[in-house]
Amino acid sequence: MVLRVLAVVSALVHLAFETRLGAFGPFLKAVPVAILGYLVLGAAARTGRSLAAAGLFVSAAADMAIEFSFIAGLGTFLVAHLLYIASFTQREARLRIGRLLPLSVWAVLLLPAMVRHAGGLAIPVAIYGCVIFTMMWRAAAAVNAGGWNPGTILLAGALLFGLSDSLLGWNRFVAPVPGADLLVMLTYWGGQALIATAFLRDA
Repeated sequence: MVLRVLAVVSALVHLAFETRLGAFGPFLKAVPVAILGYLVLGAAARTGRSLAAAGLFVSAAADMAIEFSFIAGLGTFLVAHLLYIASFTQREARLRIGRLLPLSVWAVLLLPAMVRHAGGLAIPVAIYGCVIFTMMWRAAAAVNAGGWNPGTILLAGALLFGLSDSLLGWNRFVAPVPGADLLVMLTYWGGQALIATAFLRDA
């Protein structure tokens, strides 16, 4: 419980005082997701748990890296998504192509526009976009029952993470999004928290 409270407090302090935290800001920003990684790593052994914990830890590193270099942060988050893909595929190895189709609409509507406006970052943005949409697909493939259960929690977390990245990319490359900084962080932390919860609540 103490660690969960610390994660929430760290997130709130970062949101409230980001511009005044100076060099300490990137480290504080990483605290919430690093704590989630620690909690998942210490949970009971479940399919994909170790890889999910690794994804959370790498995401925390990316939280810091992106404050110093966008491309470094992008590359580090890409590694985190690859770890999530591996984790979710361990939970469900079947392709379930039908669950890719709704996400393909999202990808077709957003990704080409961001790539066209990304300039010299067009190729990295295209690769990253394909990877995160694959991550969401593998989360969708892992849903095996209706209702609020670990599978649907995992999918909700993956979709929120995808929404966060979509907001970030659109705001950076295409057009300003009102309240983008707050929306990006809230959806990002919410997505990571739900991904972690799926492994903490799994049976």
